[in-house]
Amino acid sequence: MPSNDDKKRLNEQQRLDIISKLSKPNPPSKHSIAREYNVDEKAVRRIWENRANIEQRSSTMSAAQQATTFRASTGQFSEIEARLYSWIEAMRRANLTVSPTLAIVKAKQIAVELSISEDDFKASWQWLRCCRARHGLL
Repeated sequence: MPSNDDKKRLNEQQRLDIISKLSKPNPPSKHSIAREYNVDEKAVRRIWENRANIEQRSSTMSAAQQATTFRASTGQFSEIEARLYSWIEAMRRANLTVSPTLAIVKAKQIAVELSISEDDFKASWQWLRCCRARHGLL
């Protein structure tokens, strides 16, 4: 069993690979998968238990993002981000460009619709940068 210093963090693609292996009709043991990926068996069990969340979160990521995402993060205002992401995707499907300034204005409108005060939510450039990174809109 590797020591904690030898253990590594799994990226989203590796998590999806583990889920795929465990979803097969005759899956390998969780112990053998843990050895293959150099992680604890508990980590493999946790991935299997959270497979629906992992698959849902990874569905919006590109392959490059999956390879570089080691931790899942959600913003403090996830409802605003989800609505903004949907709106940006709709604009892209209509072949319209969305400037960062326009995205910030729309985020503020969504916050008003959700009754979130301006004191609580400030749609700053930094917030937008992090939001775009979380949703793969770079």
